[in-house]
Amino acid sequence: MNSGEWAVQVSDIVPVNQGGLTAILSQGLPTLDLQPFAQEIYLTHFDVAGLMYVANVEEILDVLEKGQRLVLCREPKNKFDEYAILVQNEKRQKIGYMPRRMNHIPARLMDAGKLLYMKVRKVSAEDLVLTVDLFMQG
Repeated sequence: MNSGEWAVQVSDIVPVNQGGLTAILSQGLPTLDLQPFAQEIYLTHFDVAGLMYVANVEEILDVLEKGQRLVLCREPKNKFDEYAILVQNEKRQKIGYMPRRMNHIPARLMDAGKLLYMKVRKVSAEDLVLTVDLFMQG
């Protein structure tokens, strides 16, 4: 027997549905922008710690809005906590820190190169409260 007698197409064995992603890819659309694993992964929420130790924090909090993205910065040489994660606004102004009781795993993720960020959930400059949602870019 030669190899030509055994040549079988996959479509002869498994029916192929020409709809959905298969149809889009077979058309070769140049505007199709696939980004696998590019999604926002919600991890948790918490109140930012240490607000009372930041100069002019009321002014910084006063301009924050629900949904606004905040920046995280690892501080592995922090003298109080080796897993410290600084919370900053988009202008890189210090706001506070991720609470020590929950920063160990996010710090390790950041150290491994994962992109973590926060979004404002609730803010009150008057009460010095900033509740945030923590996300990882997946």
